[in-house]
Amino acid sequence: MEERAIYQASDKNSSLRQGEILTGVIQYKPVSGEFLEKEQELSFDAVLHPYAIVVTQDCDLDWDYKARQVTNSQPSKLLNSVILCEIATAREIRDTADDINSATWKLIASHRHERFYFFEKISPKYEVDQQGLPELTADFKKVFGVDTATLYRQIELGIVKRRTVLVSPYLEHFSRRYYSFHSRVALPFQYESEREG
Repeated sequence: MEERAIYQASDKNSSLRQGEILTGVIQYKPVSGEFLEKEQELSFDAVLHPYAIVVTQDCDLDWDYKARQVTNSQPSKLLNSVILCEIATAREIRDTADDINSATWKLIASHRHERFYFFEKISPKYEVDQQGLPELTADFKKVFGVDTATLYRQIELGIVKRRTVLVSPYLEHFSRRYYSFHSRVALPFQYESEREG
């Protein structure tokens, strides 16, 4: 395969980056049934996301990171949470997602399916652990947030690993497609063209 610079290894000594691929992210989801029982303390389910990509904007991540480095940080610079999009291996998406036949997969792999984003295999030299990553696919419907301090703590403890980052213009391509999916407008009826004759 032709060598192309689509990714670069994550910089562990900087803020998280938009388009950065992480592994091992744990999301804590409150047990929803307990809301109805008016309990004072809630239980949380730990949901492991083997792969995830950061979608929060770079500028917000930078401001937040700098604010966390000082004692008297400006609260207005801090992010409540980092928004991520779940990723699975391309094989998992092909085998488990609904209605994905070979024709649909061709649309996904060529970036012509609005809901999914395909990432080609990541070479070990562009990945922090130098192990490489398999072909991956993001599902734009599967978005979640993790409390920012909790996410950085998971990184500090080695639970979450920062692996690689999309570089320009692939980052912008991913970002445009992500926001296009989330800004789509559902029409009550589709336009129809009159039949000729």
